[in-house]
Amino acid sequence: MVTRLVFAALLGSLLAAPAWAQSNNPDFNLNNRGNVVINEVYVSSSGVSSWGNDRLGQNVLAPGSRVSIVLPAGQCMNDIRVVYANGQSSERRQVNTCNLTEVNFP
Repeated sequence: MVTRLVFAALLGSLLAAPAWAQSNNPDFNLNNRGNVVINEVYVSSSGVSSWGNDRLGQNVLAPGSRVSIVLPAGQCMNDIRVVYANGQSSERRQVNTCNLTEVNFP
């Protein structure tokens, strides 16, 4: 009987909030760590073939600045694309944004 109670208590504590569990929150800050302005930011679910709308809209992301990216809860696997003022672009594919809070470009 005591063994069952100890086992149940251990199992309950593991299921309640394990330290290694993945968050369901995919929101993150995108940081411009380079020396070129970022003109466009796109973030889409990795399972989608289009980039969607530019997350910056009419704004730009100056070097040393950040923008908060808010995504639907549970949309953890994402592709991220930035387009710089000089026309070059950079992409990161299959980024698990539920396991991080910051993404740095370049």
